[in-house]
Amino acid sequence: MIYLAILLAVIIVAALVLFGRNRSQGGAAALKRRYRQLMFLSEKEADKSLQYQMDAARKRYPGRSEQWYLEKIVFDLERDRR
Repeated sequence: MIYLAILLAVIIVAALVLFGRNRSQGGAAALKRRYRQLMFLSEKEADKSLQYQMDAARKRYPGRSEQWYLEKIVFDLERDRR
């Protein structure tokens, strides 16, 4: 009975870790797509522009996550379009 409870706990923790990882990766991909839409550039040009923006944001706000930089860049673009 104890072994079954431990196995169940391990499976639940593994599922939560995998779900969290996929969710954060999906969020980054969605933000990159949103950036491309806002920039009205080809995919190659938008990716190059995004890399430039990411580098500038890393210099200005060091130590943040990639997700944070993407959210900041997209938020600023959307704010400026209003």
